[in-house]
Amino acid sequence: MAGRILVLDDEENYAEMLQDLLRQNNYRVDMATRPERAIDQLEEIPYDLVISDYKMPVMDGAEFLRKARELYPNLPFILVSGLMNTPELVKVANMSVTLVMEKPLDTAAFLAHVAKFAEQMTDEEKEAFDRELTCDDAPAADNDQGYPEEPRFFSAGCSTSTRFMQDAWNISQNGTSLFILEPVGGDATLAVKDISAWRGNQDKPIQEFAFEEFTTADASKLNELLADEEHSDVRSIHLTSLNQVSEARAHLAKVLPSVDSAKNALFAYVLSGPVSDIQFLQQADSSGCILPPLCKRPIDIALYAHRFARLLADRTSKPRVAEFTQEAVYAVLAFEWPGNYQQLQEVISAAVEASEDAPIGLEALADELDEGVVTAPEIRLAKLVKKAQTEQLKDELKASGDSVVVLARRLGLGSNVETEGDLERLPLLNPKLSNL
Repeated sequence: MAGRILVLDDEENYAEMLQDLLRQNNYRVDMATRPERAIDQLEEIPYDLVISDYKMPVMDGAEFLRKARELYPNLPFILVSGLMNTPELVKVANMSVTLVMEKPLDTAAFLAHVAKFAEQMTDEEKEAFDRELTCDDAPAADNDQGYPEEPRFFSAGCSTSTRFMQDAWNISQNGTSLFILEPVGGDATLAVKDISAWRGNQDKPIQEFAFEEFTTADASKLNELLADEEHSDVRSIHLTSLNQVSEARAHLAKVLPSVDSAKNALFAYVLSGPVSDIQFLQQADSSGCILPPLCKRPIDIALYAHRFARLLADRTSKPRVAEFTQEAVYAVLAFEWPGNYQQLQEVISAAVEASEDAPIGLEALADELDEGVVTAPEIRLAKLVKKAQTEQLKDELKASGDSVVVLARRLGLGSNVETEGDLERLPLLNPKLSNL
Protein backbone atom coordinates (compact mmCIF):
# COMPACT_ATOMS: atom_id res chain seq x y z
CA MET A 1 0.00 0.00 0.00
CA ALA A 2 1.21 3.49 -0.86
CA GLY A 3 2.54 5.50 2.05
CA ARG A 4 1.85 9.14 2.80
CA ILE A 5 3.61 12.42 2.06
CA LEU A 6 3.29 15.48 4.33
CA VAL A 7 3.46 18.90 2.63
CA LEU A 8 4.04 21.95 4.84
CA ASP A 9 3.90 25.57 3.65
CA ASP A 10 2.47 28.57 5.48
CA GLU A 11 1.18 29.89 2.13
CA GLU A 12 -2.00 27.88 1.76
CA ASN A 13 -2.19 28.34 -2.03
CA TYR A 14 1.33 27.00 -2.51
CA ALA A 15 0.70 24.05 -0.21
CA GLU A 16 -2.48 23.23 -2.13
CA MET A 17 -0.59 23.49 -5.43
CA LEU A 18 2.00 20.94 -4.25
CA GLN A 19 -0.71 18.70 -2.85
CA ASP A 20 -2.65 18.77 -6.14
CA LEU A 21 0.51 18.12 -8.17
CA LEU A 22 1.44 15.10 -6.08
CA ARG A 23 -2.11 13.72 -6.02
CA GLN A 24 -2.28 14.05 -9.81
CA ASN A 25 0.80 11.83 -9.88
CA ASN A 26 -0.84 9.15 -7.72
CA TYR A 27 0.66 10.04 -4.35
CA ARG A 28 -1.26 10.01 -1.08
CA VAL A 29 -0.71 13.49 0.37
CA ASP A 30 -1.61 15.39 3.54
CA MET A 31 -1.21 19.14 3.84
CA ALA A 32 -0.33 21.43 6.76
CA THR A 33 0.07 25.20 6.95
CA ARG A 34 1.54 25.44 10.47
CA PRO A 35 4.75 23.74 11.59
CA GLU A 36 3.44 23.08 15.09
CA ARG A 37 0.43 21.22 13.67
CA ALA A 38 2.66 19.34 11.24
CA ILE A 39 4.64 18.08 14.26
CA ASP A 40 1.39 16.81 15.78
CA GLN A 41 0.65 14.92 12.57
CA LEU A 42 4.14 13.44 12.51
CA GLU A 43 3.58 12.11 16.03
CA GLU A 44 0.47 10.19 14.97
CA ILE A 45 0.91 9.26 11.31
CA PRO A 46 3.83 7.40 9.70
CA TYR A 47 5.01 9.37 6.66
CA ASP A 48 7.37 8.28 3.90
CA LEU A 49 8.46 11.83 3.04
CA VAL A 50 8.13 15.41 4.32
CA ILE A 51 8.23 18.39 1.94
CA SER A 52 8.55 21.70 3.78
CA ASP A 53 8.92 25.38 3.02
CA TYR A 54 11.87 27.18 4.61
CA LYS A 55 10.67 30.75 5.18
CA MET A 56 7.81 30.53 7.70
CA PRO A 57 6.80 32.63 10.71
CA VAL A 58 6.97 31.31 14.30
CA MET A 59 9.00 28.23 13.31
CA ASP A 60 11.14 28.27 10.15
CA GLY A 61 11.96 25.22 8.06
CA ALA A 62 15.25 24.62 9.88
CA GLU A 63 13.58 24.54 13.31
CA PHE A 64 10.82 22.30 11.95
CA LEU A 65 13.48 20.00 10.50
CA ARG A 66 15.24 19.87 13.88
CA LYS A 67 12.03 18.86 15.68
CA ALA A 68 11.16 16.33 12.97
CA ARG A 69 14.64 14.80 13.26
CA GLU A 70 14.10 14.38 17.02
CA LEU A 71 11.12 12.19 16.18
CA TYR A 72 12.50 10.46 13.08
CA PRO A 73 16.25 10.60 12.53
CA ASN A 74 16.02 9.00 9.08
CA LEU A 75 12.79 10.41 7.62
CA PRO A 76 13.42 11.77 4.08
CA PHE A 77 13.02 15.55 4.17
CA ILE A 78 12.90 17.87 1.13
CA LEU A 79 13.24 21.57 1.93
CA VAL A 80 11.71 23.93 -0.65
CA SER A 81 12.53 27.64 -0.54
CA GLY A 82 13.45 30.78 -2.37
CA LEU A 83 17.12 31.59 -2.67
CA MET A 84 18.95 30.53 0.53
CA ASN A 85 22.24 32.06 1.65
CA THR A 86 25.29 29.99 2.51
CA PRO A 87 24.86 30.06 6.33
CA GLU A 88 21.28 28.82 5.93
CA LEU A 89 22.37 26.00 3.63
CA VAL A 90 25.10 24.97 6.06
CA LYS A 91 22.60 25.05 8.93
CA VAL A 92 20.12 22.64 7.32
CA ALA A 93 22.92 20.45 5.93
CA ASN A 94 24.16 19.91 9.48
CA MET A 95 20.65 18.78 10.38
CA SER A 96 20.79 16.09 7.68
CA VAL A 97 18.27 17.57 5.30
CA THR A 98 17.80 15.11 2.44
CA LEU A 99 17.48 17.66 -0.34
CA VAL A 100 17.09 21.42 -0.84
CA MET A 101 15.14 22.67 -3.89
CA GLU A 102 14.61 26.28 -4.90
CA LYS A 103 11.35 27.96 -5.88
CA PRO A 104 10.06 28.05 -8.51
CA LEU A 105 10.29 24.28 -8.68
CA ASP A 106 11.40 22.36 -11.72
CA THR A 107 8.37 20.06 -11.74
CA ALA A 108 10.02 17.14 -13.55
CA ALA A 109 13.06 17.19 -11.27
CA PHE A 110 10.85 17.56 -8.19
CA LEU A 111 8.71 14.53 -9.09
CA ALA A 112 11.80 12.51 -9.91
CA HIS A 113 13.17 13.17 -6.41
CA VAL A 114 9.82 12.40 -4.76
CA ALA A 115 9.73 9.03 -6.55
CA LYS A 116 12.96 8.04 -4.76
CA PHE A 117 11.30 8.23 -1.36
CA ALA A 118 7.55 7.62 -1.74
CA GLU A 119 5.53 4.87 -3.39
CA GLN A 120 2.72 5.80 -5.76
CA MET A 121 -0.79 4.43 -5.33
CA THR A 122 -1.82 1.41 -7.35
CA ASP A 123 -4.66 1.83 -9.86
CA GLU A 124 -7.06 0.29 -7.34
CA GLU A 125 -5.91 2.60 -4.54
CA LYS A 126 -6.11 5.63 -6.83
CA GLU A 127 -9.64 4.71 -7.92
CA ALA A 128 -10.76 4.39 -4.29
CA PHE A 129 -8.99 7.63 -3.36
CA ASP A 130 -10.63 9.52 -6.23
CA ARG A 131 -14.05 8.25 -5.14
CA GLU A 132 -13.39 9.59 -1.63
CA LEU A 133 -12.32 13.00 -2.96
CA THR A 134 -15.49 13.37 -5.04
CA CYS A 135 -17.92 12.21 -2.36
CA ASP A 136 -18.44 15.76 -1.12
CA ASP A 137 -19.49 16.83 -4.62
CA ALA A 138 -22.25 14.22 -4.78
CA PRO A 139 -25.95 15.17 -4.49
CA ALA A 140 -27.29 15.56 -0.97
CA ALA A 141 -29.33 12.37 -1.30
CA ASP A 142 -26.09 10.41 -1.60
CA ASN A 143 -24.44 11.85 1.52
CA ASP A 144 -24.85 8.60 3.42
CA GLN A 145 -22.72 6.74 0.87
CA GLY A 146 -19.40 8.00 2.16
CA TYR A 147 -17.32 10.88 3.39
CA PRO A 148 -15.06 13.42 1.67
CA GLU A 149 -11.80 11.47 1.77
CA GLU A 150 -9.96 8.69 3.52
CA PRO A 151 -9.53 9.40 7.25
CA ARG A 152 -5.99 10.40 8.18
CA PHE A 153 -6.11 9.68 11.91
CA PHE A 154 -9.00 7.27 12.49
CA SER A 155 -8.73 3.77 10.99
CA ALA A 156 -11.84 2.79 9.03
CA GLY A 157 -10.71 -0.45 7.46
CA CYS A 158 -13.74 -2.50 8.57
CA SER A 159 -17.36 -2.17 7.49
CA THR A 160 -18.33 -1.42 11.11
CA SER A 161 -15.85 1.46 11.46
CA THR A 162 -16.72 2.74 7.97
CA ARG A 163 -20.40 2.86 8.93
CA PHE A 164 -19.51 4.69 12.14
CA MET A 165 -17.60 7.37 10.24
CA GLN A 166 -20.41 7.68 7.72
CA ASP A 167 -22.93 8.14 10.53
CA ALA A 168 -20.72 10.65 12.36
CA TRP A 169 -20.08 12.64 9.17
CA ASN A 170 -23.77 12.72 8.23
CA ILE A 171 -24.74 13.91 11.72
CA SER A 172 -22.06 16.62 11.62
CA GLN A 173 -23.41 17.91 8.31
CA ASN A 174 -27.01 18.06 9.47
CA GLY A 175 -26.68 19.81 12.84
CA THR A 176 -24.46 21.55 15.36
CA SER A 177 -24.00 18.62 17.75
CA LEU A 178 -22.50 15.16 17.48
CA PHE A 179 -22.66 12.69 20.38
CA ILE A 180 -20.28 9.71 20.31
CA LEU A 181 -20.36 6.76 22.71
CA GLU A 182 -16.95 5.10 22.69
CA PRO A 183 -15.64 2.08 24.60
CA VAL A 184 -13.04 2.67 27.31
CA GLY A 185 -9.73 3.59 25.64
CA GLY A 186 -11.47 4.20 22.30
CA ASP A 187 -10.30 6.21 19.31
CA ALA A 188 -13.17 8.71 19.01
CA THR A 189 -10.75 11.64 19.34
CA LEU A 190 -9.12 10.55 16.07
CA ALA A 191 -12.50 10.47 14.34
CA VAL A 192 -13.24 14.01 15.53
CA LYS A 193 -9.90 15.17 14.08
CA ASP A 194 -10.82 13.79 10.67
CA ILE A 195 -14.29 15.35 10.78
CA SER A 196 -12.65 18.69 11.59
CA ALA A 197 -10.40 18.40 8.54
CA TRP A 198 -13.34 17.44 6.31
CA ARG A 199 -15.15 20.59 7.44
CA GLY A 200 -12.33 22.69 5.95
CA ASN A 201 -10.33 23.31 9.12
CA GLN A 202 -7.22 21.64 7.71
CA ASP A 203 -4.65 21.50 10.50
CA LYS A 204 -6.28 23.93 12.95
CA PRO A 205 -6.16 22.54 16.51
CA ILE A 206 -9.40 21.43 18.19
CA GLN A 207 -10.34 23.02 21.49
CA GLU A 208 -11.19 20.46 24.17
CA PHE A 209 -13.39 21.15 27.19
CA ALA A 210 -14.51 19.30 30.27
CA PHE A 211 -18.30 19.14 30.46
CA GLU A 212 -18.61 21.31 33.58
CA GLU A 213 -16.23 23.96 32.22
CA PHE A 214 -18.23 24.27 29.02
CA THR A 215 -21.78 24.18 30.38
CA THR A 216 -21.23 26.55 33.32
CA ALA A 217 -19.81 29.33 31.16
CA ASP A 218 -22.23 32.17 30.42
CA ALA A 219 -22.84 33.50 26.90
CA SER A 220 -20.12 36.13 27.21
CA LYS A 221 -17.53 33.60 28.34
CA LEU A 222 -18.55 31.15 25.60
CA ASN A 223 -18.19 33.87 22.98
CA GLU A 224 -14.68 34.45 24.27
CA LEU A 225 -13.86 30.73 24.27
CA LEU A 226 -15.26 30.05 20.82
CA ALA A 227 -14.27 33.19 18.92
CA ASP A 228 -10.64 32.14 18.44
CA GLU A 229 -10.25 31.71 14.67
CA GLU A 230 -6.86 30.09 15.17
CA HIS A 231 -8.73 26.97 16.29
CA SER A 232 -11.02 24.58 14.44
CA ASP A 233 -14.76 25.26 14.35
CA VAL A 234 -15.15 21.77 15.86
CA ARG A 235 -15.11 21.75 19.66
CA SER A 236 -14.68 18.56 21.65
CA ILE A 237 -16.46 18.17 24.99
CA HIS A 238 -15.77 15.15 27.21
CA LEU A 239 -18.71 13.64 29.07
CA THR A 240 -18.39 11.44 32.15
CA SER A 241 -21.95 10.14 32.60
CA LEU A 242 -25.04 9.30 30.59
CA ASN A 243 -27.06 12.01 32.33
CA GLN A 244 -24.76 14.64 30.83
CA VAL A 245 -26.03 13.80 27.32
CA SER A 246 -29.47 15.29 28.03
CA GLU A 247 -27.88 18.15 29.98
CA ALA A 248 -25.65 18.94 27.00
CA ARG A 249 -28.60 18.97 24.63
CA ALA A 250 -30.51 21.32 26.94
CA HIS A 251 -27.46 23.61 27.15
CA LEU A 252 -27.18 23.68 23.37
CA ALA A 253 -30.84 24.64 23.01
CA LYS A 254 -30.83 27.27 25.76
CA VAL A 255 -27.47 29.03 25.64
CA LEU A 256 -25.71 28.54 22.33
CA PRO A 257 -28.30 30.26 20.07
CA SER A 258 -27.27 33.55 21.71
CA VAL A 259 -23.55 32.93 21.13
CA ASP A 260 -22.54 34.39 17.77
CA SER A 261 -19.30 32.41 17.54
CA ALA A 262 -21.20 29.14 17.95
CA LYS A 263 -23.53 29.47 14.98
CA ASN A 264 -21.29 27.71 12.45
CA ALA A 265 -19.57 25.40 14.92
CA LEU A 266 -19.86 21.69 15.55
CA PHE A 267 -19.86 20.46 19.14
CA ALA A 268 -18.58 16.89 19.43
CA TYR A 269 -19.52 15.30 22.76
CA VAL A 270 -17.62 12.10 23.59
CA LEU A 271 -18.81 9.75 26.33
CA SER A 272 -16.47 6.90 27.31
CA GLY A 273 -17.38 3.86 29.34
CA PRO A 274 -19.69 0.88 29.71
CA VAL A 275 -23.03 2.53 28.91
CA SER A 276 -26.10 0.91 27.36
CA ASP A 277 -26.21 1.60 23.62
CA ILE A 278 -30.00 1.84 23.71
CA GLN A 279 -30.04 4.30 26.60
CA PHE A 280 -27.37 6.42 24.95
CA LEU A 281 -29.25 6.63 21.65
CA GLN A 282 -32.47 7.46 23.49
CA GLN A 283 -30.70 10.40 25.14
CA ALA A 284 -28.74 11.55 22.07
CA ASP A 285 -31.58 10.95 19.62
CA SER A 286 -30.62 11.57 15.97
CA SER A 287 -27.33 13.24 16.98
CA GLY A 288 -25.81 10.08 18.45
CA CYS A 289 -23.61 7.34 17.04
CA ILE A 290 -21.73 4.45 18.62
CA LEU A 291 -18.07 3.65 18.06
CA PRO A 292 -17.59 -0.15 17.95
CA PRO A 293 -14.87 -1.67 20.18
CA LEU A 294 -11.68 -2.83 18.50
CA CYS A 295 -12.57 -6.50 19.04
CA LYS A 296 -15.23 -6.01 16.34
CA ARG A 297 -12.76 -4.28 14.00
CA PRO A 298 -9.98 -6.80 13.20
CA ILE A 299 -8.68 -4.90 10.17
CA ASP A 300 -8.39 -1.74 12.26
CA ILE A 301 -6.47 -3.67 14.92
CA ALA A 302 -3.98 -4.70 12.25
CA LEU A 303 -3.74 -1.21 10.75
CA TYR A 304 -3.23 0.50 14.10
CA ALA A 305 -0.68 -2.09 15.23
CA HIS A 306 1.30 -1.57 12.03
CA ARG A 307 1.04 2.21 12.41
CA PHE A 308 2.34 2.18 15.98
CA ALA A 309 5.14 -0.24 15.14
CA ARG A 310 6.27 1.79 12.14
CA LEU A 311 6.18 5.10 14.02
CA LEU A 312 8.26 3.66 16.83
CA ALA A 313 10.60 1.84 14.45
CA ASP A 314 11.40 5.14 12.75
CA ARG A 315 11.91 6.95 16.06
CA THR A 316 14.13 4.27 17.59
CA SER A 317 16.14 3.53 14.44
CA LYS A 318 14.98 -0.10 14.53
CA PRO A 319 13.54 -0.40 11.01
CA ARG A 320 12.80 -4.13 11.27
CA VAL A 321 10.46 -3.80 14.26
CA ALA A 322 7.91 -2.27 11.92
CA GLU A 323 7.03 -5.88 11.00
CA PHE A 324 5.52 -8.78 12.97
CA THR A 325 6.17 -12.52 12.97
CA GLN A 326 3.25 -14.77 12.05
CA GLU A 327 2.85 -15.79 15.69
CA ALA A 328 2.70 -12.14 16.76
CA VAL A 329 0.14 -11.32 14.04
CA TYR A 330 -2.12 -14.05 15.33
CA ALA A 331 -1.65 -12.89 18.93
CA VAL A 332 -2.60 -9.31 18.08
CA LEU A 333 -5.70 -10.36 16.12
CA ALA A 334 -6.83 -12.99 18.63
CA PHE A 335 -6.66 -10.75 21.70
CA GLU A 336 -9.91 -9.03 22.78
CA TRP A 337 -8.31 -5.62 23.56
CA PRO A 338 -10.62 -4.59 26.42
CA GLY A 339 -8.67 -1.30 26.64
CA ASN A 340 -9.14 -0.75 22.90
CA TYR A 341 -6.98 1.80 21.02
CA GLN A 342 -5.15 3.01 24.12
CA GLN A 343 -4.24 -0.51 25.23
CA LEU A 344 -3.11 -1.52 21.74
CA GLN A 345 -0.83 1.50 21.56
CA GLU A 346 0.66 0.73 24.98
CA VAL A 347 1.25 -2.95 24.17
CA ILE A 348 2.91 -2.30 20.81
CA SER A 349 5.06 0.43 22.37
CA ALA A 350 6.24 -1.99 25.07
CA ALA A 351 6.87 -4.71 22.46
CA VAL A 352 9.01 -2.38 20.33
CA GLU A 353 10.99 -1.33 23.39
CA ALA A 354 11.58 -4.97 24.35
CA SER A 355 12.60 -6.02 20.83
CA GLU A 356 15.96 -5.83 19.13
CA ASP A 357 16.12 -4.67 15.52
CA ALA A 358 14.01 -7.60 14.32
CA PRO A 359 10.30 -8.22 13.59
CA ILE A 360 8.13 -8.16 16.71
CA GLY A 361 7.71 -11.71 17.95
CA LEU A 362 5.33 -13.47 20.31
CA GLU A 363 7.80 -13.30 23.17
CA ALA A 364 7.71 -9.49 23.04
CA LEU A 365 3.92 -9.58 23.43
CA ALA A 366 3.62 -12.44 25.92
CA ASP A 367 4.13 -10.27 29.00
CA GLU A 368 1.38 -7.89 27.91
CA LEU A 369 -1.26 -10.32 26.62
CA ASP A 370 -2.94 -13.32 28.21
CA GLU A 371 -1.96 -16.93 27.61
CA GLY A 372 -4.83 -17.46 25.20
CA VAL A 373 -2.85 -15.86 22.42
CA VAL A 374 -0.34 -18.73 22.46
CA THR A 375 -1.98 -21.20 20.13
CA ALA A 376 -0.76 -24.03 17.91
CA PRO A 377 -0.43 -22.93 14.26
CA GLU A 378 -2.86 -25.57 12.98
CA ILE A 379 -5.80 -24.18 14.98
CA ARG A 380 -5.14 -20.45 14.79
CA LEU A 381 -7.38 -19.80 11.80
CA ALA A 382 -10.20 -21.85 13.30
CA LYS A 383 -10.07 -19.82 16.52
CA LEU A 384 -10.12 -16.51 14.66
CA VAL A 385 -13.06 -17.61 12.49
CA LYS A 386 -14.93 -18.89 15.55
CA LYS A 387 -14.36 -15.55 17.29
CA ALA A 388 -15.77 -13.74 14.26
CA GLN A 389 -18.76 -16.13 14.18
CA THR A 390 -19.55 -15.41 17.83
CA GLU A 391 -19.39 -11.65 17.30
CA GLN A 392 -21.65 -11.90 14.25
CA LEU A 393 -24.25 -13.96 16.14
CA LYS A 394 -24.23 -11.51 19.06
CA ASP A 395 -24.62 -8.58 16.67
CA GLU A 396 -27.55 -10.33 14.99
CA LEU A 397 -29.11 -11.02 18.40
CA LYS A 398 -28.80 -7.35 19.36
CA ALA A 399 -30.06 -6.01 16.04
CA SER A 400 -33.06 -8.35 15.83
CA GLY A 401 -34.25 -7.96 19.42
CA ASP A 402 -34.94 -11.70 19.49
CA SER A 403 -34.23 -13.92 22.45
CA VAL A 404 -31.36 -16.39 22.08
CA VAL A 405 -33.89 -19.22 21.72
CA VAL A 406 -35.79 -17.46 18.92
CA LEU A 407 -32.52 -16.58 17.15
CA ALA A 408 -31.29 -20.16 17.42
CA ARG A 409 -34.54 -21.47 15.96
CA ARG A 410 -34.49 -18.93 13.12
CA LEU A 411 -30.86 -19.70 12.18
CA GLY A 412 -31.08 -23.43 12.81
CA LEU A 413 -28.48 -23.42 15.57
CA GLY A 414 -30.02 -26.29 17.53
CA SER A 415 -32.48 -26.68 20.40
CA ASN A 416 -29.77 -26.64 23.10
CA VAL A 417 -28.77 -23.02 22.40
CA GLU A 418 -30.49 -20.98 25.10
CA THR A 419 -28.00 -18.33 26.37
CA GLU A 420 -25.29 -16.04 25.00
CA GLY A 421 -22.77 -18.41 26.55
CA ASP A 422 -24.17 -21.15 24.31
CA LEU A 423 -23.50 -18.92 21.28
CA GLU A 424 -19.86 -18.67 22.34
CA ARG A 425 -19.58 -22.44 22.71
CA LEU A 426 -21.07 -23.25 19.31
CA PRO A 427 -18.73 -25.08 16.92
CA LEU A 428 -18.00 -23.50 13.56
CA LEU A 429 -21.20 -23.45 11.50
CA ASN A 430 -19.08 -23.77 8.37
CA PRO A 431 -15.98 -25.85 9.27
CA LYS A 432 -14.51 -25.34 5.79
CA LEU A 433 -13.67 -21.74 6.73
CA SER A 434 -10.97 -22.97 9.09
CA ASN A 435 -9.12 -24.68 6.22
CA LEU A 436 -8.60 -21.66 4.00
